Amino acid sequence: MRLGGSSSSRRVPALLGGLAAALLLASGAVGAQAPDEGEAPAAADEPPAHRLIATIHTRDNRGRVFCALWRGREGYPTERARSVSEAMDRTIVNRRAVCVFDDVTPGEYAMAVFHDENANNDLDRNIFGIPSEGTGASNDAHNMFGPPGYDDARFQLPDVPVHRIVAHIHY
Repeated sequence: MRLGGSSSSRRVPALLGGLAAALLLASGAVGAQAPDEGEAPAAADEPPAHRLIATIHTRDNRGRVFCALWRGREGYPTERARSVSEAMDRTIVNRRAVCVFDDVTPGEYAMAVFHDENANNDLDRNIFGIPSEGTGASNDAHNMFGPPGYDDARFQLPDVPVHRIVAHIHY
């Protein structure tokens, strides 16, 4: 038991104040303006933005994690220029990084990730061209003799506001 009150009891006044402000805005009492002549009103039936949150497991907290999404086989996973979205987490905590992709259209995707341990913004390779930093993919797709294929890594992003996936880095 913690003395001096819980942190949640200190947040109650702030939450109530925020709730009151939200209700005032929603009721139109504060901040409501009629659209100017010729200005289209905001679309109330606009679909919510889709967000993909990928939790990436690493072997340590050094460096950063880069993630990229592809929507099709072309370029997967080696041509980042052909990816439809990229994300990076500069802060790895408890051997976990989080890559967030916003405004992602539902459908089929594959994700590729790498752990940039020395934070040089590049996937380092040895003299044979083999990555010397860890790599991973959605569905934990892994291939001992090269990058995983799109078919092994592909997943369906459902038509929901937030979808979560998990991947592990292989070293």
